[in-house]
Amino acid sequence: MSNRKNVAIVFFDAASGHRSSAVALEKAIRQRHPDWNARIINITQIFDYHPPFGRIVHKGINYFNWMIRRDKVFDLKGLINLSLLCHDLVGPKGLERISGYWKGFVPDVVVSVTPMYNPVLYRSARLVNPEVQCVTIPVDFEEAKPRYWFTPLVEQHYLNATPRLSEQARAAGIPEQYIHSISGMIADPESYQESHLDKKAELRRLELDENLPTGFVSFGGQGSAIVLDIAREMARQRLQANILFMCGKNEKLYQQLSALDTPYPKVVFSYLKETPIHYQHLADFAVGKPGAMTITEALITHTPMLAIESRGMKPVQKGNEEWIRQSGTGRVVKRVQDLVPAIRDVLSDPSIHSAIQRHRHTAILEAVNKIDLIMQLKEPYTI
Repeated sequence: MSNRKNVAIVFFDAASGHRSSAVALEKAIRQRHPDWNARIINITQIFDYHPPFGRIVHKGINYFNWMIRRDKVFDLKGLINLSLLCHDLVGPKGLERISGYWKGFVPDVVVSVTPMYNPVLYRSARLVNPEVQCVTIPVDFEEAKPRYWFTPLVEQHYLNATPRLSEQARAAGIPEQYIHSISGMIADPESYQESHLDKKAELRRLELDENLPTGFVSFGGQGSAIVLDIAREMARQRLQANILFMCGKNEKLYQQLSALDTPYPKVVFSYLKETPIHYQHLADFAVGKPGAMTITEALITHTPMLAIESRGMKPVQKGNEEWIRQSGTGRVVKRVQDLVPAIRDVLSDPSIHSAIQRHRHTAILEAVNKIDLIMQLKEPYTI
């Protein structure tokens, strides 16, 4: 009997952290189990088998990303509620249509790093393989609202990166045997492999000043207009540092930043297919949104994190902000204007590196270990 397993890792392209988490998990599983068939799947490919529902999901994601690029996210809770309502309207016939996707790739385990849609996702997979194991990995430091990540309606295992998530899972009625802890958020295993990087040589290659501290500014794969505001404010306050600006898929932002005359050395990057973690390893500080992946990559690269307090994304990111404050691994500022003083404070505070060292982790390896154990269960849904 073959030991080859089909592993479906499901994400959606809202912002960029979900895709990054899926790619990280696929790499880690392939490294551990080269004989397994691990595949990352955009959830829209699955839901397209139910065209009315698929179109709704596509439009919701596109609208969300449109707001992210403009740094104008309105009524996120309302958007979440609408997504949950549309999800709940998928009946038995809709599930049967969605299950058509799985007939071409019958999974032994489905791992989701996507919120809100997992009951439909897992029910459709179980129509094709009733014994499929289902695993959800929340990629936030806490649940934004009930049913965003946790629901007892469909049996699934949860790999939780914070005690707060496990606490919320219990409050939601998830049985204890489905709640598993890992020491942090999952990230690309290659993120840990730059310890011998010659930073000065790389800064020279980029035509930057090796005698200045270096900052890494990124607001995710979609890019955000706030990056331009940050660049201008750094110039106004005469920050003395090299700055690496990541623009993601926001081509307008890339053009504006490239044309911007700054008193500090800078390099501007458009969308990079691979994770830009290599450039974060060069940095003495990182600036970004308080997203779970942003925080995790800062920990792994031993880079103090400076986050600008969320506005429209507050329902999802307020727990992340609180984690930064409590852990002492960075700073959260209210406004762009407060950023440069916070950068100077971080660069002169040696205690922040001790805090980062305390919270560094290899959660991606723990997640693969947990999935291994779940895959070995004789009963489909218990551990």
